[in-house]
Amino acid sequence: MMASRTSELFFEPAAGRLIARGLRADKTELIRRLEMIGEPRLSDYALFHRVGECYQRGTTLQVVWELFEFDSRLRSLCFEAIGYIEAQMRSNLAYRFAHEHGAYGYLDPANFPNFPHQTMFSRWEDKIKEAEASVKRDQRTGATAPTANIPGSQLGLTIWTIAERMDFGTMMSFFQGVTENIQKDIADTVGPPDVVVKSWLIGLRVLRNRCAHHDRIWNWRFDRTRVKIPGRRKFPEWHSPKMLNNQIGILITICRYWLNHIYPDNDWTKRVLDLFDSHPTVPTSAMGLPIGWRGHPLWNA
Repeated sequence: MMASRTSELFFEPAAGRLIARGLRADKTELIRRLEMIGEPRLSDYALFHRVGECYQRGTTLQVVWELFEFDSRLRSLCFEAIGYIEAQMRSNLAYRFAHEHGAYGYLDPANFPNFPHQTMFSRWEDKIKEAEASVKRDQRTGATAPTANIPGSQLGLTIWTIAERMDFGTMMSFFQGVTENIQKDIADTVGPPDVVVKSWLIGLRVLRNRCAHHDRIWNWRFDRTRVKIPGRRKFPEWHSPKMLNNQIGILITICRYWLNHIYPDNDWTKRVLDLFDSHPTVPTSAMGLPIGWRGHPLWNA
């Protein structure tokens, strides 16, 4: 498809800048790609091949575009896996919390001893009100089924219904605020200790937000929110070899590990490996994946 005259007017200067820095591309094709995703985003993917102000010799539009396509599909796969993990966490939290504190125990601040201060419970109450309003709004329009509250109760919606409307951040606050025995019970459904699972949730939350906003993830580093690696004695598979804990490779591995615990019959791993097979030139070392990572116990099991 030829770039339109309007496209040329707006995007030709950007195409000229990229070509002047050494990007090898047909100018008309480059303008069309810039029209699709813009100069900042395309430059972001080309940055891997840049030295100083110029691109390395042989850097082509095709090479850069392959990174963009790989990243787009990887985001979709990560977002899907995190969706399953989020749903499992909400469900388990709600049922275990109700077992210990009752269906309406979420109204009592005493049941959240790990909230660091009172304002955290106030924020929790605000989120509960938002969830209640969302449920009632959908019930009025027939978009969701009527809720089954405890017979005779005037306290409102149960924690099971509330949990279904929690966003990832609220679900994390829920997990962080409850008693340690509930936290450990939830962590047992995954495997590692609760302190490790907490760090995983923080990392996955940031990854989820990047996926939702279409931010680049393929060679992303997250130094401020490094995830914890389970101890070698009980979890030797996490140390054969130990992966870097601040790059996307470890979060993809966590997604696989967690998903296989809650949904053993999934085909997610196959689709991830197929993605890598279809983009063999993507440098996996920039993702924090070790040499021979497909044979790693966490991927080969």
